[in-house]
Amino acid sequence: MLLDVMPKAKIWLEFEGESLLGRGGAKLLESIEKEGSLTKAAKNLNISYRYAWGYLKKIEKRIGEPIVETFKGGRDGGGGMRLTPLGKYLLRKYKRFESFIEHALENSELWEACGFSIPDKNRLSGEIVNVETGDSAAFVQIELKKPFTLTSVITTKSVRELEINEGSQVKIFIKSTEVMVDKPEQL
Repeated sequence: MLLDVMPKAKIWLEFEGESLLGRGGAKLLESIEKEGSLTKAAKNLNISYRYAWGYLKKIEKRIGEPIVETFKGGRDGGGGMRLTPLGKYLLRKYKRFESFIEHALENSELWEACGFSIPDKNRLSGEIVNVETGDSAAFVQIELKKPFTLTSVITTKSVRELEINEGSQVKIFIKSTEVMVDKPEQL
């Protein structure tokens, strides 16, 4: 029986092996950034001011630097709170990871790149006709329909784990390569 299941994930940032910022904390930082006030941010998120303040202080204690700063208003009051550059960095980092993971979970092409789902058009059947193993790589020749033979380079470890020998019946999965580009973020 096949079930139509979807993967889900929770994202959080850690610092020195300790949880630092999760979805709720990211929403709090985002709301502070938008509203310019902890009172308004807490109200928008339906959490108490005391809980929100304690959450911020827990993060700051863990990393040893402030992630928010308060400021006073003019004669008419109007003071508030804003994120420090470190607070903005943490929020940006969290949102970037969250966006990447959500995109990956929603994109079946990325699943295929990880070997979780491969379309039928990329599947072939064949028989192993020769295996040459080296220290870390193995050349595996697979006969498809005569006279076609495909040679695949896989790890020697995979040959052992899959118990591949001449005469083994195998399925072949053909995937294109992917190139991912990233630029290191600076604080």
